[in-house]
Amino acid sequence: MIEILKKTWWKYVTVLILLYVLIGGLLVPLAPGIASIYPINFASDTAVEFTFTGYNTHFQDAKDLQIWFKNGTEFYCADKTETITNEKAKVTFSFPFRNTQKLIGTNFDLVINDNQDGTIHLGDAVTVLPHQPADSTTDSSALKPSCEHAASITKLSHFTFPYREILYQSIRNTFYHVPMWFAMMLILIFSTVYSIRYLNKGNIEDDIIASQAVNVALMFGALGLTTGMFWATYTWGKPWPNDPKLNGAAVGVIIYLAYIVLRGSLTDEIKRAKISAVYNVFAIVIFTLFIFIIPRLTDSLHPGNGGNPAFSKYDMDSHLRLFFYPAVIGWCMLGFWVLSIGVRIKLLELKKSSK
Repeated sequence: MIEILKKTWWKYVTVLILLYVLIGGLLVPLAPGIASIYPINFASDTAVEFTFTGYNTHFQDAKDLQIWFKNGTEFYCADKTETITNEKAKVTFSFPFRNTQKLIGTNFDLVINDNQDGTIHLGDAVTVLPHQPADSTTDSSALKPSCEHAASITKLSHFTFPYREILYQSIRNTFYHVPMWFAMMLILIFSTVYSIRYLNKGNIEDDIIASQAVNVALMFGALGLTTGMFWATYTWGKPWPNDPKLNGAAVGVIIYLAYIVLRGSLTDEIKRAKISAVYNVFAIVIFTLFIFIIPRLTDSLHPGNGGNPAFSKYDMDSHLRLFFYPAVIGWCMLGFWVLSIGVRIKLLELKKSSK
């Protein structure tokens, strides 16, 4: 393994991959979307005016701007549309229904289609509230579609990252926060393998590799926690909400910090190597428990845990994957690059002290 790490070609590949992720991940624009709508509830049985705000949209510049409310497979066309800016517009809908129990609590999606932004939508944009009909003699039948035709869908060929509510531009953190944790986990597994190798063979070089791998993993853990705190502040309102995934990550980092303290407290080289190797094997089991198992047994804000949809299913698309997978590879390779430097330094120190 040491001989492989000494080779240089893969280090150039690492630099190229990370440059690709850094430059491309920052320059690719975010797709347009709908940020908000007001009001979000309505109880009127006549015309209702809504104001909605877009994100990276071109309402004024667009041609053939079409706006619908959608419920299931039925579309309800807007009666009047007024564009205020490229990212703000007003729309009036007439709802030809009265107070039917069937429609109370019904959610409508907002769908917008134009030649500039393609088709964008806001799921469950507005909700029908209970109200008293203005005229008790008026027909109380359910809402009927105000436009019978299906909404046209415009697919644009622009290369963009997906617009996701709450995330906005912070979705680019996908190329940093998530791959850093992948790199940390891979290097910790690598460290455990070499701890087991040491327990089997007693080769001190295996202990050096294992201990240096923990140091590098903790570096990625610190970067992962830092980027995660920035992301949490932006999306959840505070850097560290009481979440089992976040708390588990903190416990996992503390477990490996204790590994460093343990090694520092032992002066005998052989004793230090044996005890820390045993500790390292148990540490990976506890780390896995706190990171992957416990968060799935309870509610969690973090994607992929406690019933929250996995990130790959909810937020990823083909464009993000073109940068996300190289980011995972690049950060992992960078971790092994840093590890190779640390191991070589420790081996040189060992060689010097043995003379």
